Amino acid sequence: MRYVLKAALLAAVSFVALPAAAQDIEDDLVITATRQPSEAERLPADVDVIDVDEARSRGVDTLAEAIAETPGINVVESGGFGQQTSLFSGGANSNHTLVLFDGIRLNDPSSPGSSYDAGQDTLGGLTRVEIVQGPMSAVFGSDAIGGVINILPRHGGEGALNARLDVWGGSFNTTAASAGVDGTLGRFRYAITGEGYATEGYDLVPERMSTHTGDDDGAESGTFTGIFDLDVTDGLAFDLLVRHREARADFDAFNFPPPTFNEQRADDPDLEIAQNDVTIGRLGATWRLNDAFSLRASGGKLEQRREEQDGGFTTSTFEGDRRFADLVANLQFGETGVLSNAGIVAGIETQTEEVDIDQGFATVVADQDHTGAFVTAQGDIANLTLTGAMRVDDFEGFGMETTWRVGASYGLFDIVRFYAAYGTSFRAPTLYERFISWGNPDLDPEQGTAWEIGGDARFPAFGQDAGIEIGLLYRSSEIEDLIDFNSFFVYANIDEAEIDSAEVRFAIRPTSWLTARVSYVYTDAQDAVANTPLLRRPEDAWYASLDFDHGPFTAQLAWRSVGERADQIYGDNGFWLGVGTTPQYDVVRASAAWEFTPGAQIYIAGDNLADEDYEPANAFAGAPRNVMVGIRLKQPS
Repeated sequence: MRYVLKAALLAAVSFVALPAAAQDIEDDLVITATRQPSEAERLPADVDVIDVDEARSRGVDTLAEAIAETPGINVVESGGFGQQTSLFSGGANSNHTLVLFDGIRLNDPSSPGSSYDAGQDTLGGLTRVEIVQGPMSAVFGSDAIGGVINILPRHGGEGALNARLDVWGGSFNTTAASAGVDGTLGRFRYAITGEGYATEGYDLVPERMSTHTGDDDGAESGTFTGIFDLDVTDGLAFDLLVRHREARADFDAFNFPPPTFNEQRADDPDLEIAQNDVTIGRLGATWRLNDAFSLRASGGKLEQRREEQDGGFTTSTFEGDRRFADLVANLQFGETGVLSNAGIVAGIETQTEEVDIDQGFATVVADQDHTGAFVTAQGDIANLTLTGAMRVDDFEGFGMETTWRVGASYGLFDIVRFYAAYGTSFRAPTLYERFISWGNPDLDPEQGTAWEIGGDARFPAFGQDAGIEIGLLYRSSEIEDLIDFNSFFVYANIDEAEIDSAEVRFAIRPTSWLTARVSYVYTDAQDAVANTPLLRRPEDAWYASLDFDHGPFTAQLAWRSVGERADQIYGDNGFWLGVGTTPQYDVVRASAAWEFTPGAQIYIAGDNLADEDYEPANAFAGAPRNVMVGIRLKQPS
């Protein structure tokens, strides 16, 4: 509860004064695909944008829930809020998805695979989440084999003081709040948000297992985010970003159980992730020479701290630091001969990673330096958009990696768009994989190549400019030198993967206030060496929703279906049975919101309304039927 109390205290301060001012409205542009502001519908890339305000109006309160609605990404939660949550983008591994916070790399340097755990973050300080699936190493470097997720925070809006408050609660004795203030004071802009979340949770061990005792597995988190911008002159600006998240959670099983030991999953109430904290700090400066050219320098640090305990005794600690600095030049040509909207972004980045890991039976204390240089370019020739990117990364210990990506998109009659792209990607071996006692310092990076073709169309119908929308996508990927255990149980580059996926999206708007959407994703992800399916990659995934938006009322009825998939299987007695198949499951969700006065909205949401017993990851129970109710207050426009 202390995390919720922190947010409540900030809320009280926030609402001392409520001047009538509005937050800046974001332009309909994305920056993640090419590092340049671009219209998503013109880019040769698979781009999705999550509007955080819209998601929260539907009662979506965590980052994992918001991302789970994105076609092509399988979100695997090891239980409820606070538990380890993996993101599988485009059928690639969970450590092949690079997650950024306003461009800052979040993937945990102290975890075995340097993956991002999405299980502890809420949405209070955010404005949008941009998702680009497919190989993006040419733009962002290591880990971006399956795609990039860029979490974008709120910046200061117009007016001296704008305030927001969101308080909600519901099943499992869950209480949560977020509060924020933002504004502009002359040349200074600021945005400050505090968030708190606490839940008693539910038993993560499925009822089918004899180790299920009904002991609830609760979790707590608290987050502070501050964004500050200062325009010293019309051409020189400084910015500061700080973010700190504290979290803890009970859990019923080891995060990385060794299945070869047939270890029983015991429902131990004394097991907990006692600390799961992330701190980010960045200071930047931008010099605008003119409307066409700008130069930006920034530097900062990421700290990850995780501690696992049993009965109050520490069993393992994971500490990871990443110091970083970059220099980026942005040149926008505008209209140049036959080219329009042309631009080039080039930069150099450097980082140092340090880890101090103690699992009791094994330790790692190591560091490594890394430097990368990149260039991205894009431009339009009439209805044709061309993009390209190239990057060179130099890692201490195993040398240089070069990646590239090219794409083209063509619009026809402002109704139909076709696009194609090809790219290469890589994932650098982690310090854990190189220097743990069963590690290998001579590991090579994992290598990926992928091509994709897609198209979408928007047709006038039912009196709407886009009454019918259709989207199609096909992607084929190959990943070589995958790191896995060899016959001596030592990390080695011994595996390969072949992944083919196809996606269909359809939307219809029979009226201006009603939209029906459905998407289907087929994924064939195979271990090319063993000729077996890759784990936790469902072959079939469906998502459908019916959205109502009329005046002050909004509502949604949604259905998500995740097909059967290969996984490590645990029997009803809690013992490991080997690799098998986890059953398909369906989740039905409904929400409604009413803005009963300008700037004040109440909302209600129910999840898993059919109360289906399901396991997102085998031997971890999905949440039973649950309901939450909340109220949001913000300043009227």
